[in-house]
Formats: sequence, C-alpha cells, structure tokens
Amino acid sequence: MQRRDVLKAFVGVAGLGLVGASSANGATAKPASAPKQESNAMYDNSRFYKDGVFQQDAAFEAYFEMFEKMNYSLTDSLRKNANFWVADFGLGDFAKVGMGGIFFFNDKEFRYFGHDIYLLPGQMIPEHRHLAAEGLPAKHEAWQVRHGSIFNFSEGGEKKPEVLAMLPKSQLDANAITCFTYKEMKTGDQDRLGRLEAPHFMMAGPEGAIVTEYACYHSMDGLRFTNPKGKA
Repeated sequence: MQRRDVLKAFVGVAGLGLVGASSANGATAKPASAPKQESNAMYDNSRFYKDGVFQQDAAFEAYFEMFEKMNYSLTDSLRKNANFWVADFGLGDFAKVGMGGIFFFNDKEFRYFGHDIYLLPGQMIPEHRHLAAEGLPAKHEAWQVRHGSIFNFSEGGEKKPEVLAMLPKSQLDANAITCFTYKEMKTGDQDRLGRLEAPHFMMAGPEGAIVTEYACYHSMDGLRFTNPKGKA
C-alpha cells in the first residue's frame, strides 16, 4: 500500500491533542504569559503547495529534516515505512495547520490504537473532537511527548491577545478555534483528554514535536473538525 493510499484509509487527526484533566506527571501548567512562537522561513507554505496543490513529498522531506535535527533514531526506518502519512486536512495552510504520523495499530475488535504524531515547528492539528460511532463509545486518548514540545489546548479559556498571537491566523479567521486553555508539554510529559467528546488540539513548540498517542479504536466516522472545511 502506497503512502497516499494509507493517507486516504487512515488519516484523521488521530485525536492528538488535548488536555483537560490534570497532567499524569506534572506537565507544565499554563504560564502567566504565552510564549512567542519562533517563525521558521524554512517551513513556509510556498514550499508545500504548487499551483494550489498540496505537495506531499515536500511535506515528508520537511519532517525528515526535523527528525535529523532531533537526532531521532528511527529516521531511516521511517523512510521505508509505507504507513507514514501527511495531511493538510484540505485547509491549504500546511506550514501552520497539518500533521504527519503513523497508525501502528487501530484494532476495532479489541478497541486499541497506537499512533505517532509528527508536527513541524509551530504546526497545529485542526481543532476537533471524537464522537461515538460504529457502535462504539467516543474515542478517549492520552499523549506522551517523545521529542520537542507542544502546547496542548482544551476547551474553555479566554481569547487573550497573547494566546491569539500564538495561533494560526487561518483558523482564527474561520472561527475554527474554541479552545483557549493550554498546557505546555515537554519531552517526557504525559496527559490525557479531559472528557469524552471534548474539543481539543495541539500545536508544536519552536523545535517541532514527536508525540505518541495511546487511545481506544479510532473511527473516522466519529471525527468532527471545528472548521467546516476540514476533512480527513
């Protein structure tokens, strides 16, 4: 199966991202002022689109560059993994809103899911939630940062200028963000979804991020984006 086929079969924001419950190991609480995201001209949208068409090969190479900078030991094996996919979710802003990943397991019969999430510096997964589907309860999930850092956003919070400054303009303009409470999570930090069906998302810190997700079965039928233009 080719990567593009895997993308069609599997992609769907594996739910990455949110917090709403207290951290399992003390992930950093919301700071007094939001840290500024460092811009990185290397990851500009002009690199990822040609005549308005998302260029998957360019996206893969950007992640491999990030892995090399992180000295990620699995870089070589990932180059050969046909299940590695990338997505801009039809939003046309991959440098700021998108992700890459691998679904290692997604077992409906025994209801378990294992996923690695890859985010470029400052890249956000579109806000989303998981509903009951296919005769199963809504997906629940937890996350562990393996490399880099993330800002994990959960429902609630205020639209403070310093928080809005962190977030992609494309999603703010579309009123596609409702979660303004966040925690900064660094390498080794863990957290879990605060409640079933809660909206959530995560965004990488200035070095990018590799995050492992542990969850129940991931149903594409139960995935809902806040942005009506979002699609798996």
